[in-house]
Amino acid sequence: MSTIIKVNANLSKDDVKKIVSEVEKLEGIISVKIENNLINYEISEWASDYDVMVAIMNICESLSFDSEPLFEGAEDMVNSVNPHASENEVHDHEHDEHCEFHHEHEHGEHCDCHHGHDDKHGVSFCGCDNDHGHDEKENKNYLKSKIIELSASIIIFIVGAILSGIETTKEASSYVLIMAFAIAGYDVILNGIVKIFKGKPFTEDTLMTIAAVSAILLGETVEAVGIMILFGIGETFEHTVKSDANKIINKLKSYKEEKVKVISDGGFEKTVTPDKVKVGDIMLVRAGEKITVDGVIIEGSSSFDTKVITGESNYKDLSVGDEVLSGFAVVNGTVKVKAVKPYSESAVSKIEKIVLDSSKKKSKPEKFLEKFAKWYTPSVVIIAILLAFIPPFFAPVYSIALPKWGIRAVMLLCVSCPCSLVISIPLAYFMGVGASASNGVIVKDSATLEKLASCKTVVFDKTGTLTSGELYVTKIVAVKKYQGKVLEYALACEKHSNHPIALALRKKQSEIDGEVTDYNEVAGKGVSCVYNGLSLISGNAKFMAESGVEVPIVDEIGTKLYLAVNGEYAGVIILNDKVRKTARGAILELYDAGVSDTVMLTGDNKEYAVAVRKQLGMNKSVSELLPEDKVRELEEIMANSKKSSVAFVGDGVNDAPVITRADVGIAMGGVGSDAVISSADVILTTDDLSKIPYLIKLSKRTASIAKQNLIISLVVKFAVMILGAFGISTSLWLAIGADVGLLILTILNAIRNKIKII
Repeated sequence: MSTIIKVNANLSKDDVKKIVSEVEKLEGIISVKIENNLINYEISEWASDYDVMVAIMNICESLSFDSEPLFEGAEDMVNSVNPHASENEVHDHEHDEHCEFHHEHEHGEHCDCHHGHDDKHGVSFCGCDNDHGHDEKENKNYLKSKIIELSASIIIFIVGAILSGIETTKEASSYVLIMAFAIAGYDVILNGIVKIFKGKPFTEDTLMTIAAVSAILLGETVEAVGIMILFGIGETFEHTVKSDANKIINKLKSYKEEKVKVISDGGFEKTVTPDKVKVGDIMLVRAGEKITVDGVIIEGSSSFDTKVITGESNYKDLSVGDEVLSGFAVVNGTVKVKAVKPYSESAVSKIEKIVLDSSKKKSKPEKFLEKFAKWYTPSVVIIAILLAFIPPFFAPVYSIALPKWGIRAVMLLCVSCPCSLVISIPLAYFMGVGASASNGVIVKDSATLEKLASCKTVVFDKTGTLTSGELYVTKIVAVKKYQGKVLEYALACEKHSNHPIALALRKKQSEIDGEVTDYNEVAGKGVSCVYNGLSLISGNAKFMAESGVEVPIVDEIGTKLYLAVNGEYAGVIILNDKVRKTARGAILELYDAGVSDTVMLTGDNKEYAVAVRKQLGMNKSVSELLPEDKVRELEEIMANSKKSSVAFVGDGVNDAPVITRADVGIAMGGVGSDAVISSADVILTTDDLSKIPYLIKLSKRTASIAKQNLIISLVVKFAVMILGAFGISTSLWLAIGADVGLLILTILNAIRNKIKII
């Protein structure tokens, strides 16, 4: 039976419906019901009871209810009811005081924000659980209105183009085309004007506005409308992709505890925020909760899930006198912890600081187009003016020479219209991003593809990335007397436990044939019981020694569960996490994709790290690392890869600093923490590592297409400019044909990145 969750509040029918509705959305939930403020739920065999339990408690927390886990058969009932803070005491999300990011939209009173970064615009963005102007409904409305606008402008554009070809309707066609232009381009023009006043005169919107208006002034209204329509299609596509990325971010919850229970001098519990905990305060932490501030256990013992800090699936059994770090999750039992550091100096706070510092170090390369346009457009205009008015001074008759040179200047202006660059290069990246999204890879911006194209080194976290992150039985070593019985007896000892080791044993064997009595679990150490008349003891080496059982030294790599029968050593079970099925194939494909180095960074021991590295065929592994160590190692790798970018792939909260620091951060979206996903540039929605070499190959093709478009555009444009400037050909049709032809050619070249026509 799954863990029962007790809600410390009187729930109304509406409250019950809200909780049930949210819990039913969790993966692995079969059924859920609430009676007498107790949440009873049934989960699938493959689901982790611990993970589901924590998720349900987070749901209660988000709905402003306190909750406690009650394990089956436990006497750990709630001694006191601590009502949730009143609405006036609920965390008020004042950005200047509590939030590192400042948003351009106003938040509601109870805002649960998840932050990311939009490199294209150089601003931070926020995904919130409340409606803040960019929720799913508003995105759908935006796309719907945009599609209607584009459809209307295309239809009107076709009508106008037809009318322009008929002598009697040429004048009327201008009005029709202007109408299509206004529908397709009003928002682009408006944004361009706004950005000019903000000191950004050469953004894509501004460039598009200059190009289109110039085309109209030159009498090329048809081309101007086409530019706006094509640009609108690209912008709509990009918005769709970013909306998909934000949907993932919006579903995530914060990984850190927002509250902590502190025992006052009078022995009463009081709930405070982490920053209010002082050195020497006694914190009460129950199963399912995380340690909020670094401290030392002064009462109780438990197994701790340390994945938040170490990133590894090994569980630590800690008791009185042992140090615990903020972020450690209590698996079972209740512990009292004495704070030894303020929150600002605790482990989780340090990780947050590393993330922020790494964000400052990480460069935000501007798109080539914006750099190029800073000198290209002004230079062409200046050259055209000089070409029109200066050469005639050296002619015998200025008035006769002026029209001749004026035509050359007009031709120069006409062919210099940057539409083929403005449309085709971003569109190539838009199509690349779209192709990746259709294959289960969310790329947050086109700049990421640009970086991946030069990637020669891919660095991986181990647990949860290259390996599954879940414990499995890998070996059973039994003395001859108990051959074939060790797993059954160990399973009997773990029958009532929700420890990850117990879950791993149940995966190996689900049933036992007998009754378990006199069950006694010592949190963080082991279990003793009577099974079919046999006295059994299972646990770690320390627990066996305390029980008077001598166990041999086992040199196997992994977590060890020892077993004793009637006081006699019977055997040991070795548990490890498994390498992902797609991992080795992905590493080999990376080499085929042009990656020269693959590196594994892990907090695990050296022996196991080397074994995994050899199994996968990777170049290098660095083990026994803390989060700050991983950042240092990554920076050394990046320092040695100056001419190429470095990608990092991870999933745990401890990976957030490294993912943020890397040139390209890739998160395992299905199992990754929200801290990593919000800071990552790429999210693998299916956790399929084979998507990484696919993405690198796609990025190389995308960069190649963009480069082709750039070279073709510049060569043709400068060639026609030279022909016009030297009077070899002064045909405006040549200039317009070259410009429009380039536009069509480069767009078709960009589109093949999505539909692969060629």
